Amino acid sequence: MPLINTKQPKKINQTLGLFSLVIAWVLMNVTNSIYLGIVDGLAVDSGVIMFWSGLFMMIAWAVFIVVPLSKLNHSRKMFEPYVFPFVTGLYGIVVYAILVGSIISISIDIFIALAFLAGVIFGLSYSICIRADKLLMFLHKRPYRKALFLLSPMTILFLFLWLLPTVAPSIAFRFMPDEIRAEIVSETIPKYKVGDGFEHLRNSLPRYFDNINTSGNTARTMEQFAFVLQVQCGKIIRLEWARNHKIDLTIDGKLHDKPCP
Repeated sequence: MPLINTKQPKKINQTLGLFSLVIAWVLMNVTNSIYLGIVDGLAVDSGVIMFWSGLFMMIAWAVFIVVPLSKLNHSRKMFEPYVFPFVTGLYGIVVYAILVGSIISISIDIFIALAFLAGVIFGLSYSICIRADKLLMFLHKRPYRKALFLLSPMTILFLFLWLLPTVAPSIAFRFMPDEIRAEIVSETIPKYKVGDGFEHLRNSLPRYFDNINTSGNTARTMEQFAFVLQVQCGKIIRLEWARNHKIDLTIDGKLHDKPCP
């Protein structure tokens, strides 16, 4: 029988619950970023969703989760790993409707799906943790390590948002929040020069230059970077960039006058 079902302090319930909530938040946002990158081409606004989902989930924790976890009998069949995730998934939709629905009058299917996903992940994690006797003993005997335990899911976020873009920026690009994509762009553009083939640049920043085929142009500004790019016959014929925005972003149409060979 799991230790949590005996006279174990209720603080362990709350520790496991908060850990499961952090796991749910991390995996939900990683899944959402991957989904947006695959379906929409770029994970636009995923950083905004990451921030607000974290805020709402902490509110949900304080208002809708703390009390039930302390009151419910964890030996009930409802807490089985094959039951509890579905219960918490539906509960996640209800909590979303109460918290967000009272603020935003429109229903957004993707957010409802994310609320359900977060609930399922929370329930699965929690129902597994309360049966992990070694984990329960660890938390009981070394309570000062609870902080490290609670923050451990952030390792996943670190690997996804920092290590992956650092090691494989072209693979990570589509799935990153806007801010990290901008950093990848600002590090990638300076590696190219006039005369280089455009296809290699396009592959380095997947879906970023969809408006350009073998010929075209674009000028973009970000918080700390700006560039202008003109392509003709699959070659870069103009590429200027600056980190202080002191750059002429005017497109020179005369550069495209020559026909492709």
